[in-house]
Order: sequence, then structure tokens, then C-alpha cells
Amino acid sequence: MKMKNILFFLAVGWAVAACQNEPEIPQGTIPEEKMVQIQTDIHLLEARISKYAMMSMDSATLVTEHLKQQIFKKYKTDSAAYNRSYQFYSTNPVFMERIYEKVTKTLETRQKKKDYQGL
Repeated sequence: MKMKNILFFLAVGWAVAACQNEPEIPQGTIPEEKMVQIQTDIHLLEARISKYAMMSMDSATLVTEHLKQQIFKKYKTDSAAYNRSYQFYSTNPVFMERIYEKVTKTLETRQKKKDYQGL
């Protein structure tokens, strides 16, 4: 009897948790649309870097980090705000799925237009 009650409460708790609204976005988090633009540019950057056969991973990492800083400057943000925002979105799959659907659509559109520039 006790096991049925425990299972019942677990099931109810799971159902209530599943029906809750999206979590509130913390203050200072980069908005979704801006995050889409940043992620799109970062993916283009990473693709461009991987295309060049760098002599070492250290060189590729240095170049990537330098160019990411330019992306952050372009969108008037910094790596700390980006990392906080990415952490929030990545721990909330509803947001991350929505962001990457838009990133994918943006990249597909740019590919059709042959618009590969991110910076």
C-alpha cells in the first residue's frame, strides 16, 4: 500500500513539473534572438578555423578565442555574459532547442545565399 502511495505522489510530482511554464530568464542573460546571432557567427567561425589546417591545436584555440572576442564586441557583450547565458540556456532544453532551431534555419538561409561571413 505504501509503495502505491509513493508511486502515486512521484507520478503527480512528475506531471506537475512537466506542466510548469518555462523558467524565468535571469537578469543579465543575453536575449534569445541575440544569442541566435552570436551562436550563428561562432559556428561559422569554428567552421572557418577547422577549414584551415593549423599547425597546432594551441594556434587554432588562440585564433578562435581572438575572433570570438570580435564577435562579442560586434554584439556589444563579453565572454562572461555569453558564458552565463550559455550556461542558463544549455541547462534549459526548451530554450536551447528553440535557439538551435533558429541557428540552423539561419545557417541554411545563408548557405543558400552563399553568405558565410560572420564577422
